Amino acid sequence: MHLKNLSALIKRICHGTFSHCELLEFVNLSQRIALSYLKYQEVTGKNISLDKRGAYNDLEDVAMDCIATLFMRDSNNQFTQLRKYFADVMNNPVELDNSELLIKLRGLVIKKTKQELSRIFRERDPEGAKILRNVRVALKSATDLDSFKEMGREFIYSAILATSSKYDPDIILTKTNFIPPENSNAQLKEIMNRNLRRHLPAIPERILRQQFLIHYSPKDPVSILIRKMLWIVARHSEFQNYVALDVVVNMIRLMNQEMFHERMVSDVESESPLDNLRHKEIDQAVNESIEFITQKIKKQYVHKNKIDQKKARIYLNTINDLITDLASGKNTDSNFNYLIRYLPDLTQRRYREEERSIFEYLVKLAKGALIKKLETLL
Repeated sequence: MHLKNLSALIKRICHGTFSHCELLEFVNLSQRIALSYLKYQEVTGKNISLDKRGAYNDLEDVAMDCIATLFMRDSNNQFTQLRKYFADVMNNPVELDNSELLIKLRGLVIKKTKQELSRIFRERDPEGAKILRNVRVALKSATDLDSFKEMGREFIYSAILATSSKYDPDIILTKTNFIPPENSNAQLKEIMNRNLRRHLPAIPERILRQQFLIHYSPKDPVSILIRKMLWIVARHSEFQNYVALDVVVNMIRLMNQEMFHERMVSDVESESPLDNLRHKEIDQAVNESIEFITQKIKKQYVHKNKIDQKKARIYLNTINDLITDLASGKNTDSNFNYLIRYLPDLTQRRYREEERSIFEYLVKLAKGALIKKLETLL
């Protein structure tokens, strides 16, 4: 992964005096750094290769998608982010050590790769991303909840239980106003190792789900849902008394789906003639919004040869799916995941470069038109 003179190459890239081959060399180096990080993440259990449809992505393509924004240029055709990050290298007349520069470049590429992975995961699973965000907020704000990392996974535990001299699972639910002990990290770790059953296997998700369903309430804030899970596992002496972060997210998602299904069944069973009329009015609002977008695409894009008829049909079908789901109260997916249903070979990079500008503008118009029409029904 070493180059003979990385310092000189970075200076030429940032000053804009590079050749095409030199730029490719630098991009390939950055891609290899991102690729090695992605491979490490997969080894530790992250699912990066599979997209939401279960199809395999090439990790090299994902790596390129992750670093693509590093090579975006401004109106002066300069790499803004690279110039800002390597400002000290640009202005230093001395050629810096290759190893130090490689470490500096790795820091930039891995940071950018982490950021883009978060975006990719959000687009694959917007509901899961929202739950994860809420769990992290709960961990940050609740003094009695904490987490640790081990073998590439993050685990949530009760700080009260971990530091209590008496092992009582009920303390998790009854004493949430917790002041962490003023111990050194080493002392706290020693207490944790004594109270947390780290030598035992994790509770099977089937068992956790069965018992969590009994105590779950959709009105509970996320912090209480986490405490209930920890209380359940703490009462099972044969299992670990802490829970993996991804398991917490998945349990909350499953409970939300259960509640949503029950509400849907209940709504269908209790539909009245007035409800049927309202559904017809909503369908009419969707149809009128689609007609509005159809005319907009024809006049503004097809007639001006900005997109062809085939692309126009794909955009219309996709927007129809999206706003139909929106109007019916379903959880909507990302714009990219709706479009990929009709363009199965579409990549994140192609979407950003070729589709996003026009398509997301049309989606915004369609949503606006739908909302206006629905407001007249309320």
